[in-house]
Amino acid sequence: MKRILLSVAVSLIPTAVLGQTADAPPVLTEAQEIALARSAAPPEVSADATVLLLRDGRYVAATRGSSGVTCMVSRSLPLSLEPICYDPEASRTILPMEIARVEMRLGGVPLDEVERRLESMIEVGELALPDRPAMAYMMSSSQVLYADADTRVGSWMPHIHLYVPHATAEDFGASAGRSAPPVWEVVDAGEPTANLVIKVRDFVDPEPEQRPEG
Repeated sequence: MKRILLSVAVSLIPTAVLGQTADAPPVLTEAQEIALARSAAPPEVSADATVLLLRDGRYVAATRGSSGVTCMVSRSLPLSLEPICYDPEASRTILPMEIARVEMRLGGVPLDEVERRLESMIEVGELALPDRPAMAYMMSSSQVLYADADTRVGSWMPHIHLYVPHATAEDFGASAGRSAPPVWEVVDAGEPTANLVIKVRDFVDPEPEQRPEG
């Protein structure tokens, strides 16, 4: 299984950004992390969301929303800052996978073992798959994305993930073995965590006074 919510497939990364390096991401204040998490989606989606903060290696709720949407800043790779907002179905299914991934990594589990454990948890039903298409938003202009532990992508471009278990590119109208770049691409095609990565037009900016530096 590939990174379930790694924000970009390597084939989508512009070659100009490959090989970049960066210092460790900034330590975020509570206000900065909340603002960064909410900036993953338009205000119409994130305003009434529950927001999770990473504290001492665990995610805890900073605010309790009323919409069923959940926003967080994932750190699935050591230097990444990945603002994500999940719709209610993704909050129920995909979010627990991402929390488990980050918490295991911060607990010292090697990345390849993290993915193996997640696969096993899905197989035995400890982690649920969506019953309907599930949406995750990654539209923040302050995202710091990595294609792997050493390859910085930066803010790449605003995009969303549509999770449809076991989907392939053909299910969305592409010819066999093809996606539709530069518009969309299927990641984890045919697998339980298959998701359609769709590029969208505009970034969402965090509140200026809470925008993290770096």
